[in-house]
This record gives sequence, C-alpha cells and structure tokens, in this order.
Amino acid sequence: MSKRRAEFNNEAFVEQAKTLIEDRVDKLDPWDMQELIAGLLQAMGYQTKVSPKGPDGGVDVLAHRDAFGFEKPIIKVQVKHRRSASGGPEVRQLIGASPHGASCLFVSTGGFTAAARTAAQHNGVKLVDLAGIVELINEWYDKMAVDKQALVPLKRIYV
Repeated sequence: MSKRRAEFNNEAFVEQAKTLIEDRVDKLDPWDMQELIAGLLQAMGYQTKVSPKGPDGGVDVLAHRDAFGFEKPIIKVQVKHRRSASGGPEVRQLIGASPHGASCLFVSTGGFTAAARTAAQHNGVKLVDLAGIVELINEWYDKMAVDKQALVPLKRIYV
C-alpha cells in the first residue's frame, strides 16, 4: 500500500493567511491601529510619537530617525481605520499639517478614492491600504516590539 502525499496548494494557503491577518487588523480599534502603524515604523528603525486621543490636526503618528526628531526624513502619518475609502480632502489635510516639509504617509484600511490617489501622486504622499498593511506586517513583524506584535498575534509557519 503506497502513501501519497496530499498536494499542497501554497498559493491558496498564502492567500488564506493574508485574509486571516486582514481580519485581525480589521478588529483593532482606531487607537490600536495607530499603535500598530507606529510599531511597524519602529521596526523599520524610526522613533515614533502617537498623538493622544482627540483632535490631532491630521497627524496620528510622527516618525523620525533620531531621538530629537531633527534628522530627516520626518514622516507624518494619518491613519484612517474604517470601511469607507479616504478621499482627496483628507490627503490634502495631511499635506498641510505640521510639520511642513515632512514626508507624508496616509494609511486607510478602507482604501482610497480616485481623487485621493491623484492628490497623493501629485504631492508625493505614500498611500497604504489594508493589503499594504498586511504586506508590511509580513515583512516587519519579527522586528516589531512584543507589545505591538500583541495587537495582531501571529505565529510563523514554514511551508
């Protein structure tokens, strides 16, 4: 009696894993989402400051390379954690927010309207949607602080 190895569909497995990560990210509240994005930036080597709850003037996370925030690049980040797409006016608000001259990153789990994409392209704003967040998590998760990993608890599986 010969044993046959079941055919493993690697592509389907990876897509299922991405969907599970998306579901975990979706369950975060808006403040935990800001902490997750800050944790990803920290894993990339940035110092971060998350705005306290309440009005933030369009900047949820401020990231920089040095402890004092003088060294460029300085990145101002707007995080929208919702189902609806973010629009052009929101992108322009981020561009106009202090500090002026900083690089802009707009994160929206609901994606972006065509007007938002156009505004971002014309002004050098980097857009990250839910799929992009999942890619960043996959790439930087192991370098994230444990308290940030706890926001989206994962176990690495090798196939």
